[in-house]
Order: sequence, then structure tokens, then C-alpha cells
Amino acid sequence: MRLVAGSRHDDAGIRLAELCGLPRSVDLADLTREIFDLALVSERSPRRTQVEGLLLALGTPSVTPQAFLSGEGGHLPAVPAVEAPLALHVVAFESTVGGNIDALLAQALPDVADETRTAPEPVAPSGRSIEIQSLEDFPSLEDRRGLEHALTGLMQETGAGRAEIHLVGPDALETLIEVGPTDGLLKGLVQLADHLGTPQVVGGLVGAQEGKAWGAWPFRTPQRRGVVAAAGIDRARGWSTWEKTVDDLRRSWDRLERERAGPAFPMLPDQHPRWLAPQDLSARLDLAVERNRRDGLRFAVHRLTFPGSPESVGALCDRLPGQLRDTDCMAHPSAQSVVLLTAGAPDAFSHLRRRLLALWDEMCHAAGGPRSAEGVTDEQVSLICPADSPAFLATARAWIAGGGGASPTAS
Repeated sequence: MRLVAGSRHDDAGIRLAELCGLPRSVDLADLTREIFDLALVSERSPRRTQVEGLLLALGTPSVTPQAFLSGEGGHLPAVPAVEAPLALHVVAFESTVGGNIDALLAQALPDVADETRTAPEPVAPSGRSIEIQSLEDFPSLEDRRGLEHALTGLMQETGAGRAEIHLVGPDALETLIEVGPTDGLLKGLVQLADHLGTPQVVGGLVGAQEGKAWGAWPFRTPQRRGVVAAAGIDRARGWSTWEKTVDDLRRSWDRLERERAGPAFPMLPDQHPRWLAPQDLSARLDLAVERNRRDGLRFAVHRLTFPGSPESVGALCDRLPGQLRDTDCMAHPSAQSVVLLTAGAPDAFSHLRRRLLALWDEMCHAAGGPRSAEGVTDEQVSLICPADSPAFLATARAWIAGGGGASPTAS
């Protein structure tokens, strides 16, 4: 279950979602920030037409809870159950994301006069190519065709023979965009840049490649990390252009992802159940603060310190991802400690803590020690309201960096 939506914070569904630690919202615009497989819409919902119109525009099928429980949901068409003109559903969608209802109705409902033409006018192609004038025009990471076109233009400007964009997947680097013939040297630089986390630029000194440069520049955003790379660049005028462009793009993509992910965090697309680097978990803290400021969703950071051997803690960490929810984030800043970022009510962590301690007992027993969770410390810092943000960020980031940092609670 990815999201519970209601009309008021005191709705029974919203209150139950809070008790269960589920993501929840009273803003229907949150439905536009993630792709859902199915939506359950109550027959008694006062916003049913508005919600189903929004879901229809997003391509999300919706059924009633009764139909879902009876097994009929898989055979129902993905159309609104409320019988209303499609134009009215479009108006409901527009009013959800912002707009004047009278003006939208006037646009959505056609004039019924005989002379009124309702057929759309054909659009003639202009034949002009898209030009990237500024970073605001540069495509997002989701627009593969736009990225390929933009990279091609940058290659022509700098004389590059190949360009690539890679993103880190669940297990390894995955190629998102590639333009031009394969280049073995560039492949090695991409792997090195990802491993070291620093730019890698080399130049040709002799032969046909004299005066050319190869470069790979890593980048990080709140949700992803990857590498932009180019081969055969005109070194005299080109490689510094790529370096500056990648840095500008990182800031542009970072801002865009914060705007998109902040309202929906901790529900993030492309979120893999893996350990996060300290800087990645630190970026998630900013998203948590933004979400708490926006609608009051609570967060907590826990630092668990285990007294056993590094081998036992390592075995625990290998199995820990399977014990967590998709919305939990984690890092392993030192040999003996684990830092977790969780969402929900303060007592929502108690169930997870019991599972972790039981798993730790198993690790100790497998290592030949006693089955005991004694000595495991759980320090916690909570984000209940925006006023908690400074202490929350300072303490959590000290833990992520492997330092001390005082916390309000410890057990």
C-alpha cells in the first residue's frame, strides 16, 4: 500500500494509516507524484468524481473496496464508476492540480450551437529541431529521447565522438543513454568514476588521438547517482565545457527531484532496497524535513550500536535489508553501528526493533556466542514538528558521519 488519501486529517482512514505507519495525505495532488497499479475509491466518498477523474487522466485503474475484496476488480475496465461526462472528469482533474472551475468548465464543455466546430484543427509540423537554450530546457532524467537529442548537440559543439549517461541500478551501473560508437577507454573511466566518486579525465598525447580528451563525471541527486561521460572531445575547447555542463545539470536535476520527491517522501520511484552512502542518506534527511514541514508526517533516525564482533555485525547487515520496509533508509557508517531513517508515529519502530534484535540473536548464536540482545543500544532523534529540524539534522548527520552527537532519547 503506497498511499492513503483522505479529505481531512481526522478521517478514519487517515488516522488508521497513521497508526499503521503508512504514507498518507489530504492533498489530491500527491496522486500525481507516483505511478500506482490500482486505486480503491469508496462509493461514499464525497470527492469520488474528482478522484476518479484525476486517476483516469493519470491512467490509473480504480475500483471500489467491495469489488476488490470480491475479486471483481481484475475484470473491471479502468473507467470512472461515477457516470459523468468525460469533460467533467477532466475539469475535476484540473481543479485538483489548480485552476478556476468556471473557466475550466467553459473550456471543457463545448458550445452546443449548430455552427460550432468541435473537430480539432490539424497541427502542421514545423520541421525545426529542438534547441537547448538554457538548463531549464534541458530534459529530465526520465526523458530519454530528449536527453539523446541534447547530448548529440553537445557532442557536435565539443567535437566528441561518443556520449553516455549511466545510472546506478540495484546491482550495477545501467546505461541510460548512449550516442556514438562503443569506446573501451570510456567504459573503464565510467567504472572508475563511479567507484571513486571523483571525475576522471585523460588526454591523448600522440598519434591520431593527440589533442583529444576522454572524461567521466559522477553526479548525485536526492534519489539517484550516476555518471555522465564523453569520448574523443576536442581537448582545447571541449572537456571543460562538459565538466561545467555536468555540474550545472547536477544542480538542475537535484532541484527538480527535490521539488518532486519532497512532497511524496519517503515514497520514491526507483528506490532500491540497498545500503545508502552517507551523503545519500544525508540528502534523504532534507526530504524528510521538507515533508514534515509540508504536512506534518513524522520521522525518526535511530542509531543502533551492536557489541559483537565486526563479522557478526557484517552478517547482520547482509540480512538487514530484507527486514525493512520500502520506505526505510539505512547506512552503515562504522563497523559496529547502523543508522536508520524511518517514517511514521514514534512507536512505529518498535515492531522493526523486535525483528532486528531477534535477527541479532541468530547472528550471535551462529558465531558461537550466547543468544542475547543485551548491550545493543538504540539512540533516537525524532522529527515531530518543523521546530525539531535543526536538532534532528545536526544529530542525524553526526551519526551518519560516524561521530557522536547527543540525542534526545537512548535505550
